[in-house]
Amino acid sequence: MTAVREKIRDRYAEGGLSRLAESFCNSIRKLFSTYVYFNRKARVLAWSLTDPIPEVEPPTVDIEIRELRSEEIEHFKDIIRKEKAILWQRRLEEGKVALVAWHKGEVAWFGWVSVEFEHEPVFDVELKLKSDEGYLLDAYTRPEYRGSGLHTYMSVKRLQKLKEMGGRRAFGIAAKKNVASRKAHQRGGAVEVKEISHINIFGIKFHLWKDLKPEE
Repeated sequence: MTAVREKIRDRYAEGGLSRLAESFCNSIRKLFSTYVYFNRKARVLAWSLTDPIPEVEPPTVDIEIRELRSEEIEHFKDIIRKEKAILWQRRLEEGKVALVAWHKGEVAWFGWVSVEFEHEPVFDVELKLKSDEGYLLDAYTRPEYRGSGLHTYMSVKRLQKLKEMGGRRAFGIAAKKNVASRKAHQRGGAVEVKEISHINIFGIKFHLWKDLKPEE
């Protein structure tokens, strides 16, 4: 109870009753979406790696591209949590590949590629890949580099890496509401092929899959 009182006191100090009411409404909304109902939608993107991979303009910032090494994970401590750092270490030990774009010694972007089974945690989707398929996952652009064309450029670099690894087709998942990410992938040749609805009703979770037509 002491912790709750302190939190209430802090919210009141930040903005009076209006800030306290906003915090209360956000907490109720979070509880509702976690335990009562939510419907998260995502789009499945697909690339053919047997076709020429589109060329895109380089970003407006100078970058150095390297594959992530185990000893470099410590450079990401201001971006990722300790649990994810452990996950990354395990991925590297399994032979998975992350590309990192560096700008003047700072991490500007990172993204992973996989040619194995993957579990997408946000939408709780299991991806079972064929021997000639790959998956683009876990990409991030530092805020100050967004809008520079970096994400599109590096997504193409990931496709090239998958092609080098023997991939003939690639997949990715982007939240439906993340229009910027979806458009960036489309500029790199992606086609949206399915929509996923991840639904939770009173703790009962299930998925609905919808095939997409080209104009959707």
